[in-house]
Amino acid sequence: MKKIRSKSFLSLKSASKAYTPVIGSILLLLITLALAGIVVCTAFNLSGGEAGLQPQMSRITLESCKGGLYGTGSEDVAFDKNKMVFVHEGGSSLPLDSTSIRISGYGNSYRGIPGHGGTHVTGNLSVSYLNLSTAGKNPKYETLNRAVLKDGLWSAGEKLVLCGQDSSVSRIDSSVKVNVNGMGNTSDNYGFKAGSEINLKVIDSEGKTLIAELTAIVKLENS
Repeated sequence: MKKIRSKSFLSLKSASKAYTPVIGSILLLLITLALAGIVVCTAFNLSGGEAGLQPQMSRITLESCKGGLYGTGSEDVAFDKNKMVFVHEGGSSLPLDSTSIRISGYGNSYRGIPGHGGTHVTGNLSVSYLNLSTAGKNPKYETLNRAVLKDGLWSAGEKLVLCGQDSSVSRIDSSVKVNVNGMGNTSDNYGFKAGSEINLKVIDSEGKTLIAELTAIVKLENS
């Protein structure tokens, strides 16, 4: 009887030793799978959740920024003389119809119909280019940007020129929107005070990501 008990004890001990490496391997496999899942989820979240919403990687700079206030007497720089020249220095090409630009600073716009009564309004200016295509723009926008507009993409080496009179002649369908002190009842034309600092943001409208943020001091147009 003693021999039988001894044999049973040795059998159980041997089985325990045999199962230990197997259980360890399973635990290591489960830990590896869990870590892999965390890495995949993190990468998915950082990419915006979809491959099509990955942030655009482009380097945008400002070559020049000239302007002035219109109708003030001291500067009296017409809206169409307010110009900013952006340069695509490298990286991803930007689709014009899904790229927007926001500009803020001190400046003025106009209320009413030019030549038919109205007034200039001055204050904190917010200018929004809802897209950079020709849609909702003054025909002069196409003239200034013919090279970059030809394929619908803003690519490395190309310049984009914005003008204070880019808004559509018909304010209703304009893709350029101008607010002064938070009020949007303007002609959607704009001019920024010479010598003041403005903030500019280039945005991927589709992915809702910031491509570039710049600041500039406005130089007087005729200087």
